[in-house]
Amino acid sequence: MRILNFGSCNIDYVYTVDHIVRAGETLPADGMEQFVGGKGLNQSVALANAGAEVYHAGSIGEDGKLLKDYMESCGVNLDYLKTTDGKSGQAIIQLDKNGENCIFLYAGANHQIDKVYIDEVLNHFDKGDFILLQNEINNLPYIIDASYRKGLNIVFNPAPFTENLTNISLEKLHTIILNEVECQGFSDGADPEVFLNKMSKEYPKLNCVVTLGSQGSVFSNGKERHVQSAFKVKTVDTTAAGDTFVGFFLAAITGGSEAKRALELASMAAALTVSKKGAAPSIPVLEDVLSMDGKMSPFMASHDFRDKTISYIRTAEVPDLGDLAASLGYTKSYTSRKISCEFGFTFSSLVLNYRCQKAAELLKSTDLSISEIIKQIGYENESFFRRKFQSLYGANPLEFRKMQKEITTDDT
Repeated sequence: MRILNFGSCNIDYVYTVDHIVRAGETLPADGMEQFVGGKGLNQSVALANAGAEVYHAGSIGEDGKLLKDYMESCGVNLDYLKTTDGKSGQAIIQLDKNGENCIFLYAGANHQIDKVYIDEVLNHFDKGDFILLQNEINNLPYIIDASYRKGLNIVFNPAPFTENLTNISLEKLHTIILNEVECQGFSDGADPEVFLNKMSKEYPKLNCVVTLGSQGSVFSNGKERHVQSAFKVKTVDTTAAGDTFVGFFLAAITGGSEAKRALELASMAAALTVSKKGAAPSIPVLEDVLSMDGKMSPFMASHDFRDKTISYIRTAEVPDLGDLAASLGYTKSYTSRKISCEFGFTFSSLVLNYRCQKAAELLKSTDLSISEIIKQIGYENESFFRRKFQSLYGANPLEFRKMQKEITTDDT
């Protein structure tokens, strides 16, 4: 499966500092290093390192030989890369003692991509091929429209987010991969869960992947949803973690992996990336990722999450998603997503199901009236409870109690 990555190439200047500089502050740097980078280049390297057949298209300046040499050394096909007058893109990166970063970009050659060049590159690709895009080059809407007309599968990583991206035709995309901040940009600041639910309803064929840093990642479309925990590592530099995730996820999907496995591989690769300094040089190869398969520990094992969730619902006087999330050490939105993945229900549905189960036990073992049982299990709406109970047990509460008594009589 051929993948065309139409993306940026940058020379990264990384300054090691105690903390990210504040407005009006002059801060000494403990060190300065130069790396190859840019979201486009990083993702092409990640794709190549993951074993995919990737072609990189884009523009570098007269100073871009090190960018070209590095991609070639990683096995990226550069048949369609062009060199223009002037400077390549540049990134100035502040890296603090905790491994967090702050970045500003100079577009340079990345914004010298014209429509004639775009058409020329796309002529070499056919229906069914994949094209990967980010938001560090110009003429992005034209590339999306032209790729869609050719029948290419468009994978979009809308990073860095800018307001004009809300005009992108999402129905033309095959997959969108974004972080929590970018989710908020597409949904007027709403929680990622709101974004995922909206996408599933309005664009059921669109594959959505949301990365949540230390809280893992989520895959969702109109048919399935998977949640993947992040893996435990010592964070050194987070610069290329997202790009590594994108490259390894896409390589896995185009290589035939199911979405759940692709999330897992991408998450392991991203974890290995943050354990090293630099952008592209920190991206692991597939062999390194596979060697850690089964050895890297997630932040919380799935069975542990399920057990703690069930225990909380059974013991809480008034179950509350926020309280549960706080007890688990997760955000409310992440806990909600993980519950949906692990149990196949929302938190509220899970609580209602448990209450119906408790009601069924009381119907079997006591002579309490239906109203008394409803009050005891915490339902406020009797008609709603009766409908929910019938949907789960195939009978209303009175019929269920009668059936249980008949079964008991028959057994004796």
